[in-house]
Amino acid sequence: MAREKDKKKVRTYPANLEAEKSVLGAFMIDPKAVNEHISRLSSDDFSSAPNKAIFEAMRDLFAESHPIDLVSVADKMRLKGTLAEAGDVPYVSGIAASIPSAAGCKYYVDILKRDGLLRKLLEASKEISEDVYTSEDGEESLAYAQQRILEVTQTVGQSSLVRVGEVADEVIHEIEEHHANPDSAVGLLTGFQNLDHILHGLQRSDLVILAARPGVGKTAFALNIATNIAQREPEKNILIFTLEMANGQLVRRMLCSLAGINNEDIARSNLDMPGFVKLNKARQALWKSHIYVDQTAMQTPADILSKCRRFMIENNCNIDLVIIDYMQLMSCPGKESRQQEVAEISRSMKLLAKEINVPVIVLSQLSRNAEMKSEKPQLHDLRDSGSIEQDADIVSFLYKEKNQDPDNTLIELIIAKFRNGKTGSLAFEWHGSNFRFVPTENVRLQHIKKFAVKAEEGEESSESAEGGQAE
Repeated sequence: MAREKDKKKVRTYPANLEAEKSVLGAFMIDPKAVNEHISRLSSDDFSSAPNKAIFEAMRDLFAESHPIDLVSVADKMRLKGTLAEAGDVPYVSGIAASIPSAAGCKYYVDILKRDGLLRKLLEASKEISEDVYTSEDGEESLAYAQQRILEVTQTVGQSSLVRVGEVADEVIHEIEEHHANPDSAVGLLTGFQNLDHILHGLQRSDLVILAARPGVGKTAFALNIATNIAQREPEKNILIFTLEMANGQLVRRMLCSLAGINNEDIARSNLDMPGFVKLNKARQALWKSHIYVDQTAMQTPADILSKCRRFMIENNCNIDLVIIDYMQLMSCPGKESRQQEVAEISRSMKLLAKEINVPVIVLSQLSRNAEMKSEKPQLHDLRDSGSIEQDADIVSFLYKEKNQDPDNTLIELIIAKFRNGKTGSLAFEWHGSNFRFVPTENVRLQHIKKFAVKAEEGEESSESAEGGQAE
């Protein structure tokens, strides 16, 4: 009995005043935090009356397209008659000065949403309990309980329905920002100029599928993007989940591409002193980068999402890019067929991109039929499920013509689907010795096509001649 009493004593009301102050402080110092998170909140998400009043003033200012800072918030509260009750200017200024950075705003907002929901459930349960104790009709009490829980459920879902006028304000604000600063519309640059020209960089929440036949270089292409970003912006957080290769194999490819050294020289112990110097510089570049690798095999989408969340919480930061190699090696237990399993994986990858607001590049195999035919791959060639095409914002293929001139190894990147832009093809030189792709002129693709056709015709003529001689 004593233990039960002790348990009851330590129960606390679901509220986190420090998180509430941190969110309000973030809104005062960072307009981006306001744009991203204020629409997710309501005054009920704040347990403190002063914090409620401050948030309501901020919400009004945001709706009126006014700046949110100490002066504007205090003035709005004074006009609404809530400033004195909230502790006047010292309390408001104390909140503004209490947080040095808005980096953890999303996490704090999540805390507020969680505690707000728990408070609503607690209040509903108390009301249901009171009704049960005084009720003379069980059916009526059941109906009342269902009604109160439904009301709580509806309040949770309110933030998903937003008036288009509010969204229009946000869109106009983004357009104005992009007009004043064109570079602000550019996403995460891949380092391939021809690709960035078409995509305008990788956009947050986009699911990008990169598919190819075995041996064409889809893993190398994704790693090139990672190292390109790391060289230009080493502070960017890039998470690579490799379900096929070991960490050492992956990093060795990165070192070769960054250093521009031949992998065969490493394998045969033929690396000279200049080569070791280049290798050491590449190692230093990787040390400066924020690239993280996870080689766990047979992961589920839930595993990857959990690891991404944990990374963001433990490091108090955002993720800038996620790369998964590759989709068909992931598992999703409980599905009746492989097609259903891949469909669920594809859907989960899009939800991952949306939830953590990051571009996600997922490598994929092509179907066996696509590997056997000589034509360029198409959307229906994606292996195991047509839902991949539906879920992805961008679907791209790496394609290599057969019978190429050995001195002109070209790879064609086919952008077969681009939800927010035009499709097309891009040309890359493939330097297999150091796992490096280099953009080149598209006109060379036509030359390679002609060379391949002539070589194929030559093979057919040779086979016919040999057949005639045999007969």
